[in-house]
Amino acid sequence: MPITVTYRLRGPVAEAESRAHALLIEQSVETPLSVANRYPFVREHLLGRVEAVEAMGDNEALVRLALPEGVAATDAAQLVNVLFGNVSIHEGVTLEDFSLPGDLLAQYPGPRHGIAGWRQRTGVTGRPLVCSALKPVGLDVDQLADLMAAFAEGGIDVVKDDHYLADHAFAPFEPRVKKMLEVTAHAAERSGRRTLYVPNLSGTPEQMRRQAEMAQTLGAEAVMVAPMLAGLPFLYELTSRHLSVPLLAHPSFGGNGHIALPTLIGKLFRLFGADAAIFAGYGGRFGVSPATCRAIADAARAPWGALKPALPVPAGGMTRERAAELVRFYGPDTMLLVGGSLLEAGPALAEETRRLVEQTAAQA
Repeated sequence: MPITVTYRLRGPVAEAESRAHALLIEQSVETPLSVANRYPFVREHLLGRVEAVEAMGDNEALVRLALPEGVAATDAAQLVNVLFGNVSIHEGVTLEDFSLPGDLLAQYPGPRHGIAGWRQRTGVTGRPLVCSALKPVGLDVDQLADLMAAFAEGGIDVVKDDHYLADHAFAPFEPRVKKMLEVTAHAAERSGRRTLYVPNLSGTPEQMRRQAEMAQTLGAEAVMVAPMLAGLPFLYELTSRHLSVPLLAHPSFGGNGHIALPTLIGKLFRLFGADAAIFAGYGGRFGVSPATCRAIADAARAPWGALKPALPVPAGGMTRERAAELVRFYGPDTMLLVGGSLLEAGPALAEETRRLVEQTAAQA
């Protein structure tokens, strides 16, 4: 069975057919047909075919290719290469969607924990989870701990590091993780409910592997990674070999427009093991449409072979005042990430956090 890949081409529709055949060669044998045809095995098994070319107006077309599974059935990097390797260098081409044959899909177990894992660790059922972030970057460990204490007092479900928080001298990774876990543990003793702290892993793959081990040893029950900064194959390695806790994926460096966001965030992140994925929600500061947000959330949660559903996490300018609207739009299997607008509460952060959690719960 082939890998089916859909690309969106921008440019004269009259050229779409010839461009489709050029993309087919680019994403398979990468030689002139006259060269590929010299070799029977290559000609019969590795060339693939153009399945459809559909005009979407005067200057846009969808092209569907059937690419040979055998070229991709080696590792995660090669799969990405076959889906969108050389083609990504061409102007006016977007990876719109893909589907994998069952045996190839089975090589990728996807999320190890998924939505159920987040709910089990937070104890939250029947409503969206509520999340915020430790920011701005530049705060020291004690200042971050004060924020964490206020969030926990307000009953928030998840608090993640800001994705700009790395192993900085002003808030080093190990002391930061230790302190945040101490704060959440003390808050749980007082209130009887848990706030999950999610440290951000950053640096080289080796540094992130060490941070993952350290975080889990210290007691962290989830971690965050930006897959497009770290590399999609590393995301797969990390989730399949080095983590026993859920992974929250951050979209940094993922917005170049050459891969449709539902495909990147909803499918590729999930395929390679992300248990939850942050994305820019509509109505915030990034200008993403409701249709795109709906497609991302649907892709993250849709049935897909044996893969568990991942938790969609709309972010990027979400506010407490929009909680009811967001719950209606995304549904209960969602994690709402409200960051900067919640932090504006200052000394009233705990109370504003409590209101956000209550408003979210009231809509479920």
